[in-house]
Amino acid sequence: MRMPHKTADSDFGLLQAVDERLAMYGWLTNTGVKFIIVVDMFGRPAPEGSKMNAALGLRDADLKPAFRALQTAYIGLLRNAFYNPDDHNPKVANAQQRIGSTQITSRKFIGEVKRIGDAWTPGIGTI
Repeated sequence: MRMPHKTADSDFGLLQAVDERLAMYGWLTNTGVKFIIVVDMFGRPAPEGSKMNAALGLRDADLKPAFRALQTAYIGLLRNAFYNPDDHNPKVANAQQRIGSTQITSRKFIGEVKRIGDAWTPGIGTI
């Protein structure tokens, strides 16, 4: 018997309009992981036939597919037996007085994030 699929994610929506061009949107997963997407509002034009109005900006629902795809990519990263999330946590690094970057350096994850960014357009259903 399969359990019904329910998402317990939280959409912060628009966090900040950096300027007339850049906007930051946030997403909180049910496990406490936070994702931020910065959108260039002067980026690619909306697809032909799209009901997207550039003057109105983005709806929160326009970014959900991108956030879900990011979450899926991050889950894939966590499933790697050689990846230790504590190595990339600034609080842990500071407590252990480690020197160096805490950025995620997985080529596969970075490539997936780039693919998501290239594939996303307002109004897309899934990525």
